[in-house]
Amino acid sequence: MVGAVKSGEQLCRACGLCCDGTLFDLVRLERGDDAGKLQALGLPVSISRGKLPVARFPQPCSALCEDRTCRLYAERPWQCRTFECQVFKDAQAGRITFAAALPLVKHARRRADHVRRLLRELGDTDEHRALGERFHRTSERMESGHGDEAAKAKFADLSLAVHRLKLLSQNRFYTRNEAPSPGKSPPPTAAETDFKPDP
Repeated sequence: MVGAVKSGEQLCRACGLCCDGTLFDLVRLERGDDAGKLQALGLPVSISRGKLPVARFPQPCSALCEDRTCRLYAERPWQCRTFECQVFKDAQAGRITFAAALPLVKHARRRADHVRRLLRELGDTDEHRALGERFHRTSERMESGHGDEAAKAKFADLSLAVHRLKLLSQNRFYTRNEAPSPGKSPPPTAAETDFKPDP
């Protein structure tokens, strides 16, 4: 499986983290995006009130399919068209191979799934909300005194899991201003010290 990924498109279809509520809580529409058309196509676009209205839609994206393709790919908003995660950029530029990029993606997906499992165990089963929003909501509930000692211990596990996922996302997925030199990867963070590629 690792050797099967040989292109950016294949890597993206193995990932989906920028659309499934792991990396982002929402997508903001930009000039040129047709909010009405996107709403008609099924995206739950909301427009804020004020002098400068902001149109946006929540993550996970309702256009994300089970096979991690986008049912609105040809009509996707500007942010979706232009975002490329750092793993993708590094693979496209030859700083890492696609075969090396896939384990990073799978590792991040496992971390995100671990966070989702802990959230469910703490009573948040709203899978249609972004991880950041769900964690914030659970944090507020726990910090207001809800939960027994077992729940508090699980919340500590959740907090650590979210922290590790954020470190991994920051170091490997969010776009850096300056890419590392060709052939060099950035040093591992604490989030990656226990990283073991899938066999």
